[in-house]
Amino acid sequence: MSGIATNRVGVRELRIGLLGCGMVGQAVVRALEASSGRLAEAGVGGKCVVALVRDPDRPRATSGVALTSDLETWHQHGVDVVVEALGGVEPARTLIARVLSSGIPVVTANKSLVAAHGLELQRLAAQRGTALYFEASVLAGVPCVNTLARRPLASGRGHWAGIVNGTSHFVSSQMAHGRGFEDALTEAVARGYAEPASDADISGRDAAEKLTILLHLAGHGDVTVDDFPRRGIGDLEPWHFALAGRLAGVLKPVVMADTAAGGGAWVGPAFVGQSHPFAQITGVTNILSVGRGEATVTFSGPGAGPDVTALTVLDDVVEAASGRAPCSLPSPEASVPVARHLRTPKAGAWFLAIDRVTSSAGELAEFLSGNHLPALALACEDQRFGVLTAPARHSTLRAAVEAIAASGVRATWWPVLEVPRG
Repeated sequence: MSGIATNRVGVRELRIGLLGCGMVGQAVVRALEASSGRLAEAGVGGKCVVALVRDPDRPRATSGVALTSDLETWHQHGVDVVVEALGGVEPARTLIARVLSSGIPVVTANKSLVAAHGLELQRLAAQRGTALYFEASVLAGVPCVNTLARRPLASGRGHWAGIVNGTSHFVSSQMAHGRGFEDALTEAVARGYAEPASDADISGRDAAEKLTILLHLAGHGDVTVDDFPRRGIGDLEPWHFALAGRLAGVLKPVVMADTAAGGGAWVGPAFVGQSHPFAQITGVTNILSVGRGEATVTFSGPGAGPDVTALTVLDDVVEAASGRAPCSLPSPEASVPVARHLRTPKAGAWFLAIDRVTSSAGELAEFLSGNHLPALALACEDQRFGVLTAPARHSTLRAAVEAIAASGVRATWWPVLEVPRG
């Protein structure tokens, strides 16, 4: 950072290099120009001088930014800070490793990369006397990553719950009002909340990557994305939401993790009762609850869209310019292994959506009770039932659902999100 020029009194002028210049990269360029006054108040000025792209001839809203597909040409621009906006794991990992090895700090919002290789890249950065910043990798516009990393008592209490993917939340919020899945997803893409290829959002992988990063921040470096039981929102149907509503709830795409013995994890839709704080938010809003009881810390704000992401990225650029240390992921020696506790959902209540039922409500309740899964509440509509069950282990639930399927009836299940208690 010693080569940063100072053209205005107290303002450090940064030469920023982009890796990638798609939706997020172009949003960073726009945000940098639009926020120059506020950045100057923080003691930082700067300009995106070069972007490494696959196709320099493709039209982009980046006047004044040199576009090149040649890595050596890109390096010749002598940047002070690099913003990675490629997405995905490769070639982002290889390029970032090269940048960090040269002593240049890197800012990224790439949750796939940080979840898979954040630990090793931070170690590399420390060895080279620089840093990797990734505040925007979890909740886009909500500054929670650095806060949790710097508050071990908040981030290390073993319980996380949240809605952490704005795209899937927008789609499910639309479906709760009767829209079909494809129609809602098309609108999410049109509004810029989702990429045309949005499988990571719909499948729940994006949310699982964010939960992985959060657990890494809490010192659990053994956790990987594939440790969490996960289901996407692609099999949700409007009638699921209608029956959930009749049982005083809504279906939300959530992440849950409890690292205590007997805990568990879940990434995917869950039944959220109307009394739960998560039930009150809609659209692309994200929310994250960390901790237990009175020690719970909650974050909430916008969670999707390139413009929101770009502002958080620029906040990290300011952090990099100041030399302030970023959040720190655990070393292998300090990591507390918990992955084995997270590979099945936690015991609790369940919501069942059962289709093509020919028996009565009483007969269904008797059948569930006989399979050790008592029904606490039922709602019926056109041979379809919504059922809230008593708390049970996941193995008990699966056995009961298999018994239902054996009778020729289609049943889908989701966990019930517990109401937080003080």
